[in-house]
Amino acid sequence: MLRNNRGLLIYLFIIFAFNLLFLFLPLLNVFGFEFSLANSVLLFFVSGIYIIKKISKRDGISGIGKPEFIKTAYVFIAFLLVPLIITLVHSFFTMFCSIKYGFSFYIVITLPSVILGTATGLLTFTFFKKMRILLFVVITILMISIALFEFYFNPQVYFFNPVFGFFPGTIYDEGIKVTTKLVFYRLLNLAYFGSIIYFVFKTAGKQFSKLLLGFDSMLIASLFVYFSPVFGFSTTNSSLQKDLGKYYETTHFDIYFSRDIPETLAKKITLEHEYDYQVLSKFFELIPEGKITSYVFISNEQKGKLFGSKNADVAKPWLQQIYISSDSYDQTLRHELAHVFTREFGTGIFKVADGLNPALIEGAAVAGSPFYGDNTIHYMAKLAYQNGYKVSIEHLFTGLNFFGSVSSLSYIYAGSFSKFLIDKYGVKKFEQLYSNLNFHKIYHKSSDEISKEYYYFLDSFKIKNNPDKAKYYYGRQTIFQKVCPRYVADRLQTAYEYFIKKDYPEAENIFQEIIRKTNNYSALMGLSSTLVELGKDFEAAAIIRNKIDLFSNTAYYYNLQFRLADIEVLTSEYQSASLIYNKIADENPNRVLFNLANLRLELSKDTSLIKNYVAGNTLKQFEILDKLNSQSYVYSSFRSLINLSITIHQSYSDFMNGFQSEFNVKNYESSYAVYYLSKNMADNLDFEGARKTAALSMAFKSDDNFNEVLNSNLQKCEWFYNNSERILRSTIIKRVE
Repeated sequence: MLRNNRGLLIYLFIIFAFNLLFLFLPLLNVFGFEFSLANSVLLFFVSGIYIIKKISKRDGISGIGKPEFIKTAYVFIAFLLVPLIITLVHSFFTMFCSIKYGFSFYIVITLPSVILGTATGLLTFTFFKKMRILLFVVITILMISIALFEFYFNPQVYFFNPVFGFFPGTIYDEGIKVTTKLVFYRLLNLAYFGSIIYFVFKTAGKQFSKLLLGFDSMLIASLFVYFSPVFGFSTTNSSLQKDLGKYYETTHFDIYFSRDIPETLAKKITLEHEYDYQVLSKFFELIPEGKITSYVFISNEQKGKLFGSKNADVAKPWLQQIYISSDSYDQTLRHELAHVFTREFGTGIFKVADGLNPALIEGAAVAGSPFYGDNTIHYMAKLAYQNGYKVSIEHLFTGLNFFGSVSSLSYIYAGSFSKFLIDKYGVKKFEQLYSNLNFHKIYHKSSDEISKEYYYFLDSFKIKNNPDKAKYYYGRQTIFQKVCPRYVADRLQTAYEYFIKKDYPEAENIFQEIIRKTNNYSALMGLSSTLVELGKDFEAAAIIRNKIDLFSNTAYYYNLQFRLADIEVLTSEYQSASLIYNKIADENPNRVLFNLANLRLELSKDTSLIKNYVAGNTLKQFEILDKLNSQSYVYSSFRSLINLSITIHQSYSDFMNGFQSEFNVKNYESSYAVYYLSKNMADNLDFEGARKTAALSMAFKSDDNFNEVLNSNLQKCEWFYNNSERILRSTIIKRVE
């Protein structure tokens, strides 16, 4: 008996061994998306090889009778059960994320793989006489490579593929769930490959039928690939351009905007493209060959749907294309354009850094756009270095270690180090390093010596230290360290959808469910907001007090403090709230929280005013701040006032009517307020006002870090003032039908 089943035991052992390995790998050790994807690939290979071997022993397909076919079906069920048993046992002794969530992926992604692998194996056996297993492996790899083909030639970063089912795009998009589109795709897979199995057995040994099967299989597959953009299974340049709908052509760019983006914003983004182009040309000392294509989405949601990367803007240097959202372009545009500039000295088919080194790829882009959260990149690196958030430069620039740290930390060190090399040794040497990652050959020094020079530079780089700011920016986890990241992100999205629809009891249930599994910041914030909406203010305050210490060494601690203070205002605990606001203002973890805390302190001078503001809707909050500034300027309110005016869709001219008095810039708070106002003026194409206000923001000399931010803003506003009319006049605007 054992001898007759020895071959089957080998296949089961292979599946068993791989799944034991998965238990030690992040994300794969959770019963969820990555686990199902990995097993889909594994079972596709195993099923195909198994059926080829089995048919070979039976002297061909005609040798498989109905009893044998039924036995084979049981074998495939065993293939599917082995991974399932291992992950369920492991989850029982560790932690279940969600059986329902895990099964949804396993059924839709993994289960069809045995049928698809079997069909591919049968086709291989039918059309080839020798080296069938090798050819099956080659065919499977070619099927997987369809995704690489789409990634290389199409804009998309998501993929539907028969071997692994689905890949969503970047790792920054944590929320993944089984969608109707994915179910439909797998049903089409089953229909196509299932029909292949049927016809292979039906026409076994008939030469004409075999040729017809081959022709039909290739024809249907080709038609499916051709029409896949129609179903949303792939995104081509033409389909994306039609979906977006608006086209702006400038001297250096072909820009495709979402038709929902307002004209004023589209013009501002167009000017930003041209400004960043001239800044990067000067920085890298080169002019890219040909025009750059830019796709601008109305929101991250639209970008995720059409392109595949919801939470990250992306560039494809080899295509000279960038993909950004209108709600984040001011933070990412120059960075993504820098990636396209580096293609001029990039290597390989992707025109990026030598060895696809991620630290060098991102380091070059950060160096070209050296600001992070209204701070310079060297300031941020020194802040991390001085407060114990250290990264070995040699380690960072080796292999894929870039992804092993918190993303902000990796980006900042890579960018600061790259800018250090460019500033000290010149951009041309850096470009040589980019195309040949050999420090000794380019700089005549070892990587260790260069790293020591950089650390010496950081030691000598003087800043006013702020441990709280360091904790705010670097106290985070990578996706590989989080508990059930995919499941939690999916449930969070669902909970917030209920919250937006004002179904607060259901939102509360889901937030509570997440918090029972993991101490998740977003769930805690969502639960507190839900409880407030349900009139449970004291309960909302209590749950934050009970949980806040768990976040004491993380970035989220400061936001939770602020949220707790706001809720204590609602419960009339004004003294306690003021203590927290003062603490945040003293800690100054970042510019936004600093301003918000100072604004709350100003409002707290009148307890009824602060309570009405915190409890009020957007319009009420705007009215309070507008009245507050009618007598004399409260500079800490400017940022909130501007953002609220945008939210309530107030016209720019009406908004500016509230600023008739002269500004008195005499401290950091007023300097930042006027700086932010100048950015809003530029967003509304008021470049004369933006230039004057940007210059005024520099009347107070704060510190070298912020002075550099202010100076950069002034240079941009002056460029807009001098060049905007010429550029917009020559811009060709069309609709894409």
